[in-house]
Amino acid sequence: MQTWTLFTGAALLLMGCTAGPRVGEQTRETRSTEDRLYEDVRVLSEEYADRNAENRGVLNDAGVWVGQRLGSMGYAVDLEQVNEQKPERGFNVVAELRGTTRPDEIIVIGAHYDAELNTPGADDNASGVAAMLELARRFADAPMDRTVRWVGFTNEESSNSYGGVMGSFAYARAAKNRNESVVAMMSLEMLGYYDDAPGSQRYPFDQSMAAQLGMNLPDTGDFIGVVGRFEDRGLVESISASMRSSGRANVVEAALPAMVRAIWRSDHGNFWMAGYNAVMITDTSEFRTPHYHQESDTIETLDFTRMAGVVDALEVAVRDLASVSEDD
Repeated sequence: MQTWTLFTGAALLLMGCTAGPRVGEQTRETRSTEDRLYEDVRVLSEEYADRNAENRGVLNDAGVWVGQRLGSMGYAVDLEQVNEQKPERGFNVVAELRGTTRPDEIIVIGAHYDAELNTPGADDNASGVAAMLELARRFADAPMDRTVRWVGFTNEESSNSYGGVMGSFAYARAAKNRNESVVAMMSLEMLGYYDDAPGSQRYPFDQSMAAQLGMNLPDTGDFIGVVGRFEDRGLVESISASMRSSGRANVVEAALPAMVRAIWRSDHGNFWMAGYNAVMITDTSEFRTPHYHQESDTIETLDFTRMAGVVDALEVAVRDLASVSEDD
């Protein structure tokens, strides 16, 4: 897999990024989390609204912008091609926070930066990328026991991966070929849409199945979900517990049979196929929002106060996953 290593935000600018960090970004720590999330979602969903396979140049520019944001935080950034024979298929954006005592044990935090055709993709998935960038900012100068990798994936949407390869498939396969110990992967997939109306939440399976599994799932779309397979139950439970301990997010956990096809539908599914434990953090996509893959998936539909709470909760989860206790 061909890789370009880009050490600074300035180097990324030379790659042709048309919209990068604003002047003085690294000193703008007085902005609220909501403001930072809003600005990152705004850039991706408005300045790079056409980041899809029909506008590959815009999509690649969006990836460079993600790398530039990470570079501005002090990370070395790699742009990793997903297909060496077809470089036009794009690249993943990778930055690493090297672990101190167990650097070979890796936590992957990923979000796809592409959008489906004819949608600006504010929730799907500018919201996930914005959360990843905010988490990367918070941990930039605070390495932990395990290595944490921040990955912006390309080609997650079906129309963008058609005839090529999903960015997360290429990344997970390469990690497996390198025999890397990815101890956990979190896919940040749509984090910004909430609905307090009773009956606003649906599920990709009959509620009778949930009852048989002993799950009491809410019918109100006011929570963030932590979703995995039965095989990921331990990871689902530990991440959910960490997030709840923050007191900042309403968390619902769901470890489900792998036969439920809808739970595979993001980048974590490719890590499952590579043999790694992974979860999806999500507002549940079309099972809640009416804007899924629509032109109406705009920034005005998102709740940045709740998104900020989710990021705070995820910070606790990442810290717990990447830290080693005496019992480990």
